[in-house]
Amino acid sequence: MNLILFFYFGSILGSFFQSLNSRMASQDSLTESQLNVRSPRSNCDKCGHQLSVIDLIPILSFLYLKGRCRFCDKKIEAQNLTAEIIFGFVFLFLSFNSFNTFDLAFNVLFFSFIFAIALYDFEYFLVPKIYLLFLLFVSCSFVVMHGYLINVIFASVITGIIFGMKLILDYIKKEETFGLGDVLIIFCLGLFFEPFSFSLILFLSSILGLLIFGLRFILLNKEKKVPFATIMAIGALGISPLG
Repeated sequence: MNLILFFYFGSILGSFFQSLNSRMASQDSLTESQLNVRSPRSNCDKCGHQLSVIDLIPILSFLYLKGRCRFCDKKIEAQNLTAEIIFGFVFLFLSFNSFNTFDLAFNVLFFSFIFAIALYDFEYFLVPKIYLLFLLFVSCSFVVMHGYLINVIFASVITGIIFGMKLILDYIKKEETFGLGDVLIIFCLGLFFEPFSFSLILFLSSILGLLIFGLRFILLNKEKKVPFATIMAIGALGISPLG
């Protein structure tokens, strides 16, 4: 029963972040964090009709309504259901790999924001500033409360090296090779994870990123962007049992 509740709590947060992502994407700037917290209740993206509770229950509403708005009968975006399911399984995974309530609380906060970033980056290839600030706050709070000085030193050194590489590559290619948001996420990962786990996340994320880049370029011939923040979030979740 607790696992079901934990899964559903995750799906509720997934629904919230996906809704927030849609609102941020509708701003003039996709990186804008100035959101009106007193904005109207959720509306249908297609007909604009105000939604009620029965339309907003994560996962269950989508299944009950058969993936369609009950007012205009247009299809509901699949991203909403996907975000709810992803967050549900993320929280379920965390519940199995957190040793105490204190660690669980930090894991929930950290992975909520990094997967909110992952969802946004996957769709728009951008890292929202507001999520990044919260992720940085959680990471710094975690390392201060645990007194992990080695994490701070190692994260600072590795992030500095990566930032230096970014500047060199940007200069050579005369364009931005990867975003500053990705660099700051790397720093947050370094604060939150022990050096070995942090190194493993970067290694696996780099390999996976190169594979995705190659497949997109060779098979699909699409633009060469890779949602690296999304890849790092997945890598971090997979490595999280190691600490």
